[in-house]
Order: sequence, then structure tokens, then C-alpha cells
Amino acid sequence: MRHPHRLSLLLAIGLSGLSASALAGEALSGCVELSGSQQVSRFGTQYVLVADGSDYYRLGVSSSCDGLQLATRFDISAEGQSGKICPSGTRVKLNKDECKVNSVERIDETAYARYTRRR
Repeated sequence: MRHPHRLSLLLAIGLSGLSASALAGEALSGCVELSGSQQVSRFGTQYVLVADGSDYYRLGVSSSCDGLQLATRFDISAEGQSGKICPSGTRVKLNKDECKVNSVERIDETAYARYTRRR
């Protein structure tokens, strides 16, 4: 006895899990020096997206980062160095505000593209 509907259901569940895991990031384990030609943009009111060559990051900022919603300028720094991202101590300087980064995740290109489309 065959159950093609079960196979279809399992396939759908597997694909939906894959989509969710593609958006889930991997916590950054050490500091990263950016190349200087990175692209930085905001995602919603609590995230900053960074594309640096073939590396992609999602930075979660504190809820008190009011300037993020209108920001057009981003300067990322950690350990007193501009262009550096660390798991802790990273800050994002905006047009008129500076925000503390609470979380840093390495994401893949697919997740980055999804986030930028949702902006």
C-alpha cells in the first residue's frame, strides 16, 4: 500500500524547515575585520544588515536605538576600531545616534536576500 500524500507532507515539512533554517543565523564566535567596501542597511527597527563580499551578518541592536529607523549613515566599530564586528562590544554609529549591538549573527546569502526584500 502506497501513501503518496505522506511523502508529500514529509517533503513539505522538510522544505519549510529548510526555509526557516536559512533565515536562522550562526552566532559569531570571534571578531571580524570588514573590507571597507561593505554594504550596510537597516532591517526593521532592531536589525542592521551587513554584506561584505561573500560574508553576510545580521546585527541586533538595543531597543533604545531610536535613530535606526531613519538612518542613512552607518559606521560599525568594535574594540575602538571602525570596520570591525565582534560578538560583544560592537556599536553602530548612525546619523545622529549610536547604538549598542546586542547580537551578531553570520547569515547566508539567501537569508540576506530575503531580509533585504522584506525591508
